Amino acid sequence: MKKTFGILACTILTFSLFAQGRILTVRADAIKEEGTFNIIADALKVARFGDEINIQEGLYHEQGLMVPDGVTLTGIGSVTIAGELPADVSTEISDNTSTIDLFHNGNLRNLTVTARNMRYPVHSDFSNGNTIQEIENCRFIHYGNHEMYQYRLSNNVASPNGVNDVFRAQSAWGGGTKAGDKRYFSNCYFESPVRAFSVHNNVDFHLTYGASFTSLENCVMISHGTDLNGDKLGFTVPVHIQSLQSNSPDKIILKDCDINGYLCFQNSPTFEVFCNTPCLKTIFNTAGASKQMKPLSAQAKQNLSFYVKNPTEILNLKNTGKQIIRRGQAIKRHKRGIALMTSCDNRKQFMGLAMQDIEPGQSGDVKYRGYLLRDYFRGLENLQLIDGQQVGVDEKGNFRISERGKVALVSVHQNILIFDKSKNR
Repeated sequence: MKKTFGILACTILTFSLFAQGRILTVRADAIKEEGTFNIIADALKVARFGDEINIQEGLYHEQGLMVPDGVTLTGIGSVTIAGELPADVSTEISDNTSTIDLFHNGNLRNLTVTARNMRYPVHSDFSNGNTIQEIENCRFIHYGNHEMYQYRLSNNVASPNGVNDVFRAQSAWGGGTKAGDKRYFSNCYFESPVRAFSVHNNVDFHLTYGASFTSLENCVMISHGTDLNGDKLGFTVPVHIQSLQSNSPDKIILKDCDINGYLCFQNSPTFEVFCNTPCLKTIFNTAGASKQMKPLSAQAKQNLSFYVKNPTEILNLKNTGKQIIRRGQAIKRHKRGIALMTSCDNRKQFMGLAMQDIEPGQSGDVKYRGYLLRDYFRGLENLQLIDGQQVGVDEKGNFRISERGKVALVSVHQNILIFDKSKNR
């Protein structure tokens, strides 16, 4: 699996995606002349495929910036594009306004993009498929929609502009891919009250260009886990992944990223997800709606063959025992490989949990440390667990709540921490 992760990560493009075009310049104090503009919106109106817009150092209060196909926005020096709408803005305008709309081929470089009382700093969606975007050395910050919420609450504003109509799942990056789309992020920062980085696929990719691909390397995702009214949600959503039926092996790679807490999945996952950030927890659907928070559900049960491929927490090991090891059962060290573990074995032999059925003589993935949802643990899948309960192994090799022979510990939101006994290899 380490080899697979490396191959996928190395597919990041290192060359210019677009043919050489014109250089347009934006400078806040510029006198408008050919090729030079004092606002970004004016430069975008004349930009065409292959053009690069160099934005000179400064603070630009603009929003609704639609980037034409094949255009690059580059910050020269410290450049901030600050999108902000007033607190009394209507739902229709707020829901449909982002600071930047990047729907086609395009690049963003060396920019800070912010949003307040609107949808996203960057909305990347609605392509026609088979597009490429490169995002480098950028910062995306959503300052939240709480001012709009408070205005409506204080003034008792009715629907469709009421408190329950405020866009709730604020994201620093709101992304959607179509068939064949490729998205490459490097050295970027995402921060939001709720969702820092959010992405979804779409349906029936197999009918046109095939799978989509999203790669993030050396990025930071910070979610404050704060609702519109200022209350803490009890979880963070630094990465939010929504799965639709693309019928293609879409891939998401998170390589060397700083992610504060959780991976949030909306719907049963259809992506392949590779991530080497250790100790991430998982939640399903709790941040999965724009106007409401959906409760934690049993979405994991719908696709237990899915799991995040994390080379820092998963090993591929050979079953050197005589019994098949079923997915979700406990595993012990055995000879130069592994075998089914039962309550008769010393807990020091514990090596983790099987992520797939492993026949004798065959190899399979073993989760040997980190967090995993309850549904993946055979024997615990139908129990409502309590934070702090200890987990042991029964006589059949399944897991049970037990004060003796503990090999794992129940954490919040039905995540279970597997004790790292890799030194027993």
